[in-house]
Amino acid sequence: MHEIEDFIKRHYLFVLIIIFLNSALLMIALGGSRLFENEVSQKNVEKGISKCAETVNELDNIVFFGENIINFIERDYRYIEDISENQMNVKQLILESFQMISRNTDLFPNLYIAYDDKIVSTIDDRYEDFSPKDRDWYELAIISGDLVTTKPYKDILTDEVTVTISKKVKGTEHCVVGLDLSQNKINEIINNTISKESFIEKGFILDEDGNFVAHSDTTMIGKSIFDRTMNNYEYIEPYLKEVFDKKSGVIELYNEGYEYSLVYKATESNWRVVYVVDRKVINSNTYAYGILLISIYVFSFISLNSAITFYYIKRNKAVRLKERAESAERELIVHRNKLEEIIKEKTENIEFQSEKLKKLNITIIDNLADIVEFRDLESGQHIKRIKEYTYLLTEKAAELYPEVFGVCLDKIDLLCKASALHDIGKIGIPDSILLKPGKLTKEEFEIMKTHTTIGDELCHRILEKYDPELAQFGHDICRYHHERADGRGYPDGLLENEIPPCAQIVALADVYDALIEKRPYKRAFHHNEAIQMILNGECGKFSDKLMTCLQILEKDFEKISILYGEKE
Repeated sequence: MHEIEDFIKRHYLFVLIIIFLNSALLMIALGGSRLFENEVSQKNVEKGISKCAETVNELDNIVFFGENIINFIERDYRYIEDISENQMNVKQLILESFQMISRNTDLFPNLYIAYDDKIVSTIDDRYEDFSPKDRDWYELAIISGDLVTTKPYKDILTDEVTVTISKKVKGTEHCVVGLDLSQNKINEIINNTISKESFIEKGFILDEDGNFVAHSDTTMIGKSIFDRTMNNYEYIEPYLKEVFDKKSGVIELYNEGYEYSLVYKATESNWRVVYVVDRKVINSNTYAYGILLISIYVFSFISLNSAITFYYIKRNKAVRLKERAESAERELIVHRNKLEEIIKEKTENIEFQSEKLKKLNITIIDNLADIVEFRDLESGQHIKRIKEYTYLLTEKAAELYPEVFGVCLDKIDLLCKASALHDIGKIGIPDSILLKPGKLTKEEFEIMKTHTTIGDELCHRILEKYDPELAQFGHDICRYHHERADGRGYPDGLLENEIPPCAQIVALADVYDALIEKRPYKRAFHHNEAIQMILNGECGKFSDKLMTCLQILEKDFEKISILYGEKE
């Protein structure tokens, strides 16, 4: 006795939990019957709603598929100018269209086209020459001018109830394409659901006028739900307005104490799918729920006692796990610190190599530029001026016209470096032409023009392995710096919008410097003369945008030409 009291004192919390849980389990047992009934009812209704939604989705897919078929066929027939005189073509199109449909589905038993109050082509030849007049699928399509879906009606030959999707052919007065929906297939959707689900008593599909499109009792198809002679009409009548006013819902019915629910949902075509759900049918899922309640009770009892028995064992394991976690965390911190040191060292090495590569690029460019100047008898001042002009023009053009020249601003330093290479192709021009003091002949000028493509090739070969971006700038500048906005430049005769912006900028800088610089075959023009010659188009037509920038920067250009002028 004292041992029990001592246990309660030391473990009073666990004792309270035992009392509470057993009381709760007793409450569950007492209320289990009602809970089980409610669960049965709720599950059946929820599954009924789900099946209703599945049926709606399947119907929408069928109707949507049929409407697409009608649209495709209507589009083909639209191009037949005179259907009355081209019935063979119409018949062929009907057959080809139906063969395409039948390969994919058997949802649509018949396809036909009516013209001028007469069925001129159909899959079933018995329908030909019948008048579609007064038939909903024909009359409604002509009135609507668009897709229509009929209410159920009796077929003109078979006397069977059917539904038709139809559409008037655009550009015609009395031409309609019709496609029958298989009534058996629509009814199968309802019957398959009822046969698989024991809790669904019956089901039916209503069109927007209340006519039965499908019904588990096939004798009801084509009839109206508003028919007061229908069985059990008095139970449904109070809820008909709700069914047609709302898109979906659940209605509870009571028939002599036996509980039913109507679950309904509207399709995209405004049909209503309705299922009658017996809320008291116990299916396997609900039965399993009852077993689950008992299992929970047993499991809770075992778990409670197991928790007391293994409490200290679990507590000790938790302590050991915590210690291991703390040890692992300390090791992780040490490892992370080492990893950070390695990453830092690698990053510094990469930055060093990157800086080294940049310096190598600059050295390559400077050496290439020196070679060109040596052959062309130019001084290093020419290259310096070109870089300065390029920098000024790029900044101003990007500021005024970012949509064209904004891309150059992000790489302005690389662009200025590449500008030094604009005449590298002159390495491949013979001295007799390159250094000729007089005017070049036509043949000599054609050879001189090749320095653009030679430079392009040299930039690709030399720079691509070191810096792809620099190689791209070198390509654009070397090849296109003699192109002009009016397409009269070389080597490719590009127009303004086709010339890379960087090449346009360097071209203008090069022309200005060539004018103010003394050459063996020309005198050095004064700054004002050079500006006026460029504006007058004497050196080829440049972009109007760059001409505006040149006029704004005119004084700055003059200062640079003086600062880096040729030493006599």
